[in-house]
Amino acid sequence: MEIIVGKTSGFCMGVKRAIKKAEETLDGKKAYCLGEIVHNDQVIKKLESKGMTTVNSLDEVPNGETVMFRAHGEAEEVYELAKQKNQEVVDLTCEKVKLIHEKAKKAKEDSFIIILGKKKHPETIGTKGFAGENSFVVETEDDILDAYKEFEKTDSSKVYVTTQTTISSSYCDFLMDEIEKNFIETEVILDKNVCPTTEIRQAETRKIAQEVNKMIIIGGKHSSNTSELFKIAKENCENSCCIETAEEIKVLDFSPTDKVGIMAGASTPPEIVEEVKNKLETVN
Repeated sequence: MEIIVGKTSGFCMGVKRAIKKAEETLDGKKAYCLGEIVHNDQVIKKLESKGMTTVNSLDEVPNGETVMFRAHGEAEEVYELAKQKNQEVVDLTCEKVKLIHEKAKKAKEDSFIIILGKKKHPETIGTKGFAGENSFVVETEDDILDAYKEFEKTDSSKVYVTTQTTISSSYCDFLMDEIEKNFIETEVILDKNVCPTTEIRQAETRKIAQEVNKMIIIGGKHSSNTSELFKIAKENCENSCCIETAEEIKVLDFSPTDKVGIMAGASTPPEIVEEVKNKLETVN
C-alpha cells in the first residue's frame, strides 16, 4: 500500500500557540475555558485531565477565577463581562483572528460590515461582536440580498467585507464577486482573511485526492476547516472518509494495492495522524 501524508497535516500555528499557553496556564492551577479550546475532543480531554474545565458561559465561572478564551476568539462584550466579574483572562485567540477583530472595530466607524463565514461558528460570532450592529454574516449566496437590505437601512456609504479564517478559499472568492455585483453603486472594500495555512492545506488536499484512490481526512466532527477538507477530498476522490481517530478507519475497506492519501485538520494532534498511518501499514 502506498500512503501519502499531507505535509501541512495537523496543528496550525494558532492551535499550537493556544495549546502551549493553555498547558502553561494549567501548570500548577486549575482554569476554565469558555467553549471548546479547539475543535478536537482528544485535545480537550487531555487538557481537562490537567485541570481545565470547559464552560459555555462566563456565568459558570466564579468571580475572580482564571478563564481562557479559545483560539476562535470571543466578542468584545465578553471581554467586558469578564472584567466586571474580576476574572483573569488568558487570551488564546489566534493572532490572525485578533487582527480581523481590530480591522472590524475600526471599519465599523464608517462602514457596513459583511462577514463571510458560517453563522454559528464561534469565530464568526466573535468577529460580529467586534463589528457591531451594522454588520451581517453571509454564509451562502442567498444571504447576499438580505445583507443588501440591511445595508440600505443604515447611513453607511461603503461596505467592508471580511472573512472567517477557515472557510473555503474558492467559495470566498465566489461570494466576493457576487457581493460586488449586488453592491454596484457602493464602495466595497474586500479584505480576504482566509488563513494562508488554510489555503495551502486545502490546495494540498485537492492535489493528493486527485492522485489516490482512497482519501482519509482526520479531524474533529465540529471542526470547520476539517469539514472543508473533507468536502474538497470528496469532490476529487469519491472514496473519501472523515475520521477522528485511527479506530474509525474501518469506514473504508482497504487493500495492499490501494494508494491512500491522508490529510488532517488544523486542530488534529500529530500523534493521531501517525496512529492512522501506522494502522494502514498493517493492512495486508
